[in-house]
Amino acid sequence: MTLLAASALVACGGSSGSTDPVSVKIIALNDFHGNLEVPAANNGGSVTLANPANPAGTTVRTGGAAFLATMIAQLKAANPNNVVVAAGDMVGAAPVTSTLTHDEAAVDVLNQLGLEVSSVGNHEFDHGKTELLRLQNGGCYPGGTVGVDTCLVNGTFPGAKYKYLAANVVDTASGSTLFPATWTKSFGSGFSAVTVGFVGLTLKGTPSVVTSTGVAGLQFSDEVTTINQAARQLRTQGASAVVVLIHQGGQTTASTLNDTSCPNLSGDIIPIVDGLSADVDVVVSGHTHQEYVCNRNGKLLTQTGFYGSAVTEIDLTLQAGAGVIKKVANSRPVINDQNAAGSLPAGYTALAKNATVDAMVQKYVSLSATLKNQVVGSITGDIKRALLPNASVATRDETAEGPMGDVMADVYLAGGPAADFAVINPGGVRADLLYQNGGKVTYGDLLTVAPFGNTLATVDMTGAQILRMLEQQWEAPNCTAKQGANGCGRMLQPSAGLRYTWDATKPAGAAVGSGNRVVSGSVTINGKAMDPAATYRVTFNSFMAPGPGDNFSAVTLGKNVTNSGVIDIDAFVGYMKTHPNLAPPTARITRLN
Repeated sequence: MTLLAASALVACGGSSGSTDPVSVKIIALNDFHGNLEVPAANNGGSVTLANPANPAGTTVRTGGAAFLATMIAQLKAANPNNVVVAAGDMVGAAPVTSTLTHDEAAVDVLNQLGLEVSSVGNHEFDHGKTELLRLQNGGCYPGGTVGVDTCLVNGTFPGAKYKYLAANVVDTASGSTLFPATWTKSFGSGFSAVTVGFVGLTLKGTPSVVTSTGVAGLQFSDEVTTINQAARQLRTQGASAVVVLIHQGGQTTASTLNDTSCPNLSGDIIPIVDGLSADVDVVVSGHTHQEYVCNRNGKLLTQTGFYGSAVTEIDLTLQAGAGVIKKVANSRPVINDQNAAGSLPAGYTALAKNATVDAMVQKYVSLSATLKNQVVGSITGDIKRALLPNASVATRDETAEGPMGDVMADVYLAGGPAADFAVINPGGVRADLLYQNGGKVTYGDLLTVAPFGNTLATVDMTGAQILRMLEQQWEAPNCTAKQGANGCGRMLQPSAGLRYTWDATKPAGAAVGSGNRVVSGSVTINGKAMDPAATYRVTFNSFMAPGPGDNFSAVTLGKNVTNSGVIDIDAFVGYMKTHPNLAPPTARITRLN
């Protein structure tokens, strides 16, 4: 790895001798979220592959850090001129093994995978800038127990070997970016040497998807302006190619992995890519947990799904003085050993585990096993989130209500101070509870569903404000950012006491304050019609209240915000213990048309 000063970059870019093309392989990840073990099949642990023998495609099991390590090693072996990069959310909102180690297990494994540079994502800020700086620079978790939940390897934690980039995140105390804006790596030698420059950043809207304490002391600036300025600087310094690592994304309607036709690309990434200058060659995106390989306005645009179920292989052919003369990308599935013999489509084979990474994962799993395996409740059947229909990678559908979300809202209502009802944002529900082992539910199962450690907060809201909050489910920007079975939007998951009907024929994506999809008079709270003038007590998580988490600005209009200090996972454990043999709840929301 070579980190170049500006003078060295100019020397490389300004050579006048004869040059030969240089092939560079970029191996891209995003949204790993500390998934060290194989994810559940319906939670990022499967992808659908095109199969000439099956027009609908074939779904295969994927993921697991030990298998991901093998895939990365194979791709690196194909070209010594390589770099492993990521587009954010590599930690945070993680399964129990990573969560219980304050993400140290994930960082340790990512170091072993050979990750070299990553943009920050919104979940890197879940616990604030001080904790993120610790993950980069090392040191034991404050208040943790060495050897139990922190500094688990020889009593130390060295931090990430990879470099975080944060071009659009300014620390207000210093006036500088929290992490560097750019990073470079050079390949080849002599007159043929080339340099690839990377710009890393997160979505400008990070404060709307992270708790207020998580982004305290930070400012997030416009993506397009930031990228274009940084890309111009890299070009001026002699970079032959510029690659953007951005934690923002889109979605397509592709039903199989690696559909390079990029059908019906949509989402927040489009205006960003369309606003980029000619200095940018490739955009590696994330955040939306989708997979795509697209060409848009001369830019190669990629995302590899999530949880390590696939990687994006980007091959660039560069020439000093000429820049990029060819670029191509493909998504590669990380096929694990949990597929039946003969079930894979022709041309695909399962990967073997990387022994070193597998040993690391098993070490961390065993350290957390006692708490993780504690039985805390039971269920009578699968309790699932809503999932996107026909997606190439199993992904939650944030436009729809799901039983798991409803249960979490019931948990909030039962676990917090007295309230009339509760709601939870769909992004706060990270996994399903699946019926297995006779219906037994463990602490680890619950922590996988609710890994954030949010506290429960209550707010006084009028009926009119509650109606406005419900309409914001389908108003911009929630409607432009999320697509699914209900078209667009971000549907709050309600506790049993909140019921209403909405009309899908009414316009979606209206300006804030102008939506009218909730059927007039249909909202009831605990069986009684909601009174617009009355005041109700509503329970949220600390991401949603005091707000405006996930763009629900109506919550900020409420009064008497009280943070109970009750942590969501503790409320969840208490609820499961008092509700044995929990059954999947029926829907509380009715859709017309």
